[in-house]
Amino acid sequence: MINDTYLDKKISVNLIQMDKEKKENHIPSGKLSASMLWWPLQWQILKMKGVPPKEFDEYVLRKFLRGNHVEDWLIEQMGNSVIDTQCQVEYRDVIGFIDAIVDMKLWENKLGIIPHEIKSVSNAKYRNILRQKSPDKAHLLQACLYAMATGKKHFAIDYVATDDYRVTTYIYKTEDYQDEVEKIIDEFNRQLEIGVPVFEPREKWQAKAEYNNYPDWMELTEEEISNKLGV
Repeated sequence: MINDTYLDKKISVNLIQMDKEKKENHIPSGKLSASMLWWPLQWQILKMKGVPPKEFDEYVLRKFLRGNHVEDWLIEQMGNSVIDTQCQVEYRDVIGFIDAIVDMKLWENKLGIIPHEIKSVSNAKYRNILRQKSPDKAHLLQACLYAMATGKKHFAIDYVATDDYRVTTYIYKTEDYQDEVEKIIDEFNRQLEIGVPVFEPREKWQAKAEYNNYPDWMELTEEEISNKLGV
């Protein structure tokens, strides 16, 4: 047997180059993103101040690519229910792109036209979500903001198990999470005027260096943060 790694290496180079070009061509909005609502406050403020987060490694880039493929596939399965895709919205200076705006008239729950947020996850993660009977908090807040931005009373999160393409859709009332979204935006706006805070995770995994977007900042004191910023 002869093992040839040419194609895999070529894909790696292409992914890294594409990510580099995307970052070089990206024009920051200077606004908080809906996908960042459940980030620790320190991450949010650092991002707004233009501090680059930790670079994505090749493994993560491959997962992003798979996620894009899965999202395209699920939207195709939704068929004529889809009214629009990748719609940019804004609420209180927080921006985001809705994966799909869907007319639910043919679904089991006929809730009219509402935003859908699509998330691709591994089979293990999918099982955990089914076991806990609830989406991740970050996904709930992100999708809720989309409903708030579009004036909808409900929003949906579609989870796809990427190993076998099982799908589970969770639907929530916007009013159940909108107060928390408002509170996070208020907290962010107050902190933005003050400066970079010390790191406080919203979830345990965020405190692990390997998952932290800004590992060089996570253990700094207020004084050390000021020194690092040259304040």
